[in-house]
Amino acid sequence: MPKASEVAAELRKLAESLEQEPDTEIQPVVIRSYHVSEAQKEHFLNLARLLPRPYRKEYEGGKLQLSYGTDWRTPISVTAQIERSLVCHLVRPAQEAVYECEPLLSEAEEAQIGGAA
Repeated sequence: MPKASEVAAELRKLAESLEQEPDTEIQPVVIRSYHVSEAQKEHFLNLARLLPRPYRKEYEGGKLQLSYGTDWRTPISVTAQIERSLVCHLVRPAQEAVYECEPLLSEAEEAQIGGAA
């Protein structure tokens, strides 16, 4: 696993290369990092601590995603994603919704359409 200083050195090389032609238009650069195991949890937490502020934290399905610079105008963006179960504790499992409704029609009207209340 590379150290933060090694990643920074590679990003500096990239920046120096891009600065050779500073007026050249290029597509935005996207950096993605996926963490899917308990062994990678610490790496995710390190990245979360080191990302510039502000960044977005979103929970979607079974994932937690951190996003820095993901606006369409941002020239570089970083997204880190981890299984939510690796960094969160399940407090209460999802339960099926139970509804109780008031009758919309009278019993006689329900009988006419063959439905139940």
